[in-house]
Amino acid sequence: MLDYCIGRAIDATESEPRRKTLIFLSVASNLTVLGIFKYYDFFVHSFVDLVHLFSPGAFPDQGASLLLKVILPVGISFYTFQSMAYTVDVYRRVVRAERNFLDFASFVCFFPQLVAGPIERAHDLLVQFKAGRTLNWDAVRNGVWLFLLGFYMKVYVADNMAPLVNQVYAPPVLGAYPVHGGFQAFLASVGFGFQIYADFWGYSAIAMGAATLLGFRLTQNFNNPEMAENPADLWRRWHISLNRWVTDYIYIPLGGSKLGVTRKYINLLVAMSLMGLWHGASSTFLAWGSLMGAWLVIHQIVKDHLPRTPERWPSFAKSAVKVLKMAGTWTLFGLSATFFRSRDMDQALSLWKSMLNPATYSLDSVGGVPSVDVYFFSLFQKLALLLVIDIMAYRKGTLFWVFDQPAWKRTALYCVMLFCIIILGEFGKDVIYFAF
Repeated sequence: MLDYCIGRAIDATESEPRRKTLIFLSVASNLTVLGIFKYYDFFVHSFVDLVHLFSPGAFPDQGASLLLKVILPVGISFYTFQSMAYTVDVYRRVVRAERNFLDFASFVCFFPQLVAGPIERAHDLLVQFKAGRTLNWDAVRNGVWLFLLGFYMKVYVADNMAPLVNQVYAPPVLGAYPVHGGFQAFLASVGFGFQIYADFWGYSAIAMGAATLLGFRLTQNFNNPEMAENPADLWRRWHISLNRWVTDYIYIPLGGSKLGVTRKYINLLVAMSLMGLWHGASSTFLAWGSLMGAWLVIHQIVKDHLPRTPERWPSFAKSAVKVLKMAGTWTLFGLSATFFRSRDMDQALSLWKSMLNPATYSLDSVGGVPSVDVYFFSLFQKLALLLVIDIMAYRKGTLFWVFDQPAWKRTALYCVMLFCIIILGEFGKDVIYFAF
């Protein structure tokens, strides 16, 4: 309601000081609400830890009396960012303020993407509430395919991979994390990258399918990120709506790449660190975001000095190099996700120690996790069909490549996916991004 009123007030005045005051009020209000619900307790814990460095006897209750311990509303990060982006776009004169409160409320609370995105912009989604909508065969066909794809990725791939990944990311026993084999820790971390991809992209596909059946078009939040050849390409393909939001409302306002190379790198680090904190009030998320930022900066520094594939090379050699780039990029992303998945920094560092210590590498079972061949096969069999589907989408350049296939291929694919969902799927598990 506040952003609706502020948007109209900004649109109704040409006074720049008044417009700046109003947009400040909108941004401050949104960040205050988000800060109280999501970050207050985190900063209290950080403050108490800092005080204990100088005065160990302070806060004998570890600051428990200062905590709010409020329940985090589902999806608060998504609809807060969406509503805040609306007022900023009105201030920038990208869109006009919405006068119909029902349309504005529907834009903010649009149920398919309310709790876990994608984060939509007013000029993409809000305008669709004013357009006429008719149900047609293409919409039904596309919507049902997105539903099938989303449920397959979430219920079969992500939720069957979760217990495998959890074997390595188990809670501590007697206050200490178990020592894992380097191979198993490596596979679990890369596997978690696929798990969260299938989990979040599965939800996003279902949201897109529901919106399509209602006559709306949502942003495609993922575009085959495992096919990325470098970190910059990865972030153009992963959580696209959040990446676009951070670019437009954090990176560019900080100066983007217009203030020199050094400032560009600092802006990248700040933007990605804040993106990490957006995911959760935790040192692990901050470390993950900072690591992503550092990776992007390093890539920016060395990309012009990397050897290029000679044009005279045969096509199969060029393809092999491309595949190696994709595998390397996704592997590094999966390893960075160790911080995203870990319960705390102790667990993250424990797993990294296992991966960096040659003495921990063994093909046999270690720490209760199966041997490398069994563990790898268990992970891969959950991913095999997903990789085929994504490779086809990557090659054809569309999510709806399946409709160009012969009827018998489509029917076989639908049957296999339905079998995996109904017979082999795991039901009743939350979407990971509901927590954000």
